[in-house]
Amino acid sequence: MMKFYVNPYEGVPIYEQIIKQVKMGVAKGLLKKRERLPPVREMAVELSVNPNTVAKAYRELERENIVETIIGSGTFIKKIKRDFSRKEKIDKLIDLLVLEALKAGYSKEEIINKIYKKEA
Repeated sequence: MMKFYVNPYEGVPIYEQIIKQVKMGVAKGLLKKRERLPPVREMAVELSVNPNTVAKAYRELERENIVETIIGSGTFIKKIKRDFSRKEKIDKLIDLLVLEALKAGYSKEEIINKIYKKEA
């Protein structure tokens, strides 16, 4: 089971962070077709957020046809998009890298400086 994280100080709404992580999990193969996502209340407790926030993320993912909710059973990964262009794959990896760097305690400035040092 994939572990989810949110950063309330990131400046990105929590529900959008959840959506992004689910999409990244699908893109990277960490979440497989028909895999069950944690129930809304369970994820809300795990992330220390309001259950309505998780429900909003799940509704948006369902609207985007990435998950499907089966009443009484849960929310499941529905769509696995494997036809990403090379640039889309790199964009998703960069998003994941930045998210992980922020979780590890790097500031945005430190991340930018590290990227610029790699160019030189």
